[in-house]
Amino acid sequence: MKTKKYFFTVLGFFAGIVFGVSIIGLYSFSNGPASEASGSGVVAVSADIAKSYCRNYLADATPMTQVIKGFTIDKVQLDAMNLIAKENPQLAGFRIYIGKDNTTKKIAIVVGVDNLGVDAVKNTIYTTDSQKLSPCPPICDVSSPILLDK
Repeated sequence: MKTKKYFFTVLGFFAGIVFGVSIIGLYSFSNGPASEASGSGVVAVSADIAKSYCRNYLADATPMTQVIKGFTIDKVQLDAMNLIAKENPQLAGFRIYIGKDNTTKKIAIVVGVDNLGVDAVKNTIYTTDSQKLSPCPPICDVSSPILLDK
């Protein structure tokens, strides 16, 4: 009688461990798209939403008549790139589009790029809040030794 009591106690203990590990495994190793970075300002969007954000920006964008010398990439955009690379390590690179959301706030749209230079819109596309997002010019470090002729 005592042996059966211990047997069921041990069996219950091991069954609980197997059940717990199974639940943790289901949450840890799901094969869904890469999730957004918690609290980082990186948000996954569809290709259609990204397209509407680009159109919002282009509707009142000032035409560029100067040669672009550089571009600032914030850490938030880098976080989005890392999420995309984690989801699809075969991508060749990334592209950042400038957009405006429906509240006319300037955002960056980060998308992966394949070996042919085509946007990988079937992968996750992310937007990031980026008020400093801009090419150089107009947002430049005019004292940078990289740009100075001296």
